[in-house]
Amino acid sequence: MLSITHSSRFAATCAVVATASMASMVSTSAFAAALPMALTVNAGSTSSFESLNPNSVSGGIGIYNGTLSSASNWSAYYNFNASSSVSGASASAYQTGSFSLTNLTSGTVTYLITLALPTEVVGAQVGTYTFNGSVSGTLITSGQGRLETVGSGSSLWTAQTGGSAVETLFDDPFFVQRSSQGATNFGSRSFSAVVSPEFGDTIGMMFSFRLSAGSTASFSTSLNGSGTAIPAPGALALLGCAGLVGNRRRRR
Repeated sequence: MLSITHSSRFAATCAVVATASMASMVSTSAFAAALPMALTVNAGSTSSFESLNPNSVSGGIGIYNGTLSSASNWSAYYNFNASSSVSGASASAYQTGSFSLTNLTSGTVTYLITLALPTEVVGAQVGTYTFNGSVSGTLITSGQGRLETVGSGSSLWTAQTGGSAVETLFDDPFFVQRSSQGATNFGSRSFSAVVSPEFGDTIGMMFSFRLSAGSTASFSTSLNGSGTAIPAPGALALLGCAGLVGNRRRRR
């Protein structure tokens, strides 16, 4: 039987373990809806980074829209709704909207574009997380034009969390082309209930493609993920503490 002194020490130790375990799982913030999204555009040998602040926040959802340009290299338009939330061991985040980029140069350019939303998760959380995503698109040209994936092993669109790939859509080889001015819709792809063992400090989408001179690649896209972290070893130890205390109380 535990003495009163020993019981108090035992309870105090378990309380410390519990505090440390929860702190290591996720941020205690409930919402991070108004955090800026990070847009990176790698265009050939040039790279641009933009921090996209929300134009407004409504009902915990950030609304992001605007135009960007890089000298005479490219111009872009974005219009997204996005939100992230963390509560205890549970985390969720989503992005949905449209993005378009126009090649302003006189030649074909390879683009690598990422649009990432912070989740306020502390590090990569291990658990069971479910992701859903979709993308559809249109090639718009002023004459002849082509949009294509960049080579073996690449994809037009990749879902990411914490910079790690979750799923890909429009895998290589893929291309769409036009012989005259106009627009060609190249359809849509989607995935649902893809399970990932991790949820990172960002949720994001990556576009990777080659685009001909004077052409525009326009996308409608969405990505969401949610789930619950597996308790850290300290939290499992806490459960053990609770069991031991219960057993000893029953024996008294």
